[in-house]
Amino acid sequence: MLESVKQTSVYSALKLNNVLSHAYLFYSADKEKNNQIALTFARSLVCTNGTGCGICNGCKQFVGNSHPDVIVLQQDSIKVDDVKLLIEKLSTKPISANKKVFVILNAETINETAQNKLLKSLEEPNESTIFVLTTTKTDKLLPTILSRLNKVFVPNFSVNDKFLISNELLKQNIDISKFVEKDFSLTEMLNLATNEEYFKTINQISQLFYNLNSTADIPKVASALEVENKQLFFSCLTEMLLSCLNEKENKFDEKILLPIKLKFNNKALMKCLPLVDEGYKYLMSNVNFSYILDNLLFNMLKEKFLCK
Repeated sequence: MLESVKQTSVYSALKLNNVLSHAYLFYSADKEKNNQIALTFARSLVCTNGTGCGICNGCKQFVGNSHPDVIVLQQDSIKVDDVKLLIEKLSTKPISANKKVFVILNAETINETAQNKLLKSLEEPNESTIFVLTTTKTDKLLPTILSRLNKVFVPNFSVNDKFLISNELLKQNIDISKFVEKDFSLTEMLNLATNEEYFKTINQISQLFYNLNSTADIPKVASALEVENKQLFFSCLTEMLLSCLNEKENKFDEKILLPIKLKFNNKALMKCLPLVDEGYKYLMSNVNFSYILDNLLFNMLKEKFLCK
């Protein structure tokens, strides 16, 4: 996968091989793409040939997560103790590579105390170390942290890039080929190919709207809905409504969106989007999901009739 990303127009567009900085931040809205590009870059830093060749011992150790000069930190919440352990290893010299490489994936998970702890290392960089961070939420990083990072926006993959990555993923029995010509991000394609819960949620929403004709249907369709990940439900519903409004996105199969398109015109859909957002905010406030869903469906139908 890393070698395939290295060949894409996205990676070449980054133009990172001129003068090395002590710290990089790779960012875009696509978490998977950020991480793959960052890891490809990190591997090239410890590659004997400086290219991420995949053949040398450095590359093999990197892929096998056994390189002595590489630390990759990725977890749901990065706390100050995690950063302390990382900083302790800054004082040691590289063992086999020219640089020690510290990779922090999804840096928005670093809490504020831990970010302040990390700041000194970024302010007073060690010449033998390079930091590589990724994020989809730059606003979650302290301005003082951002100012110390060489920020690299990761551009979109072209269709040819996606086919290249698709062929590589197929070797791992992950088939995203049917999604590459649509406007899905790499993360979304991987979700559709490997995340059964994501795919199930999309189909459940489609079926919900297929059966929803009047307010009398609400109790029946709501009780038939089996939602385990309620945040995912609101995320998918928002994406589906947006795809109905913007046909150029072409994210979902027509049969998935058809029940929504047949019952809601664009004016009604525009009115429904804030309702979905409001429902999500209630969910985050621990309001009962069944109550939120009943109210959401009632208000969506109300907008449907008002916007005829």
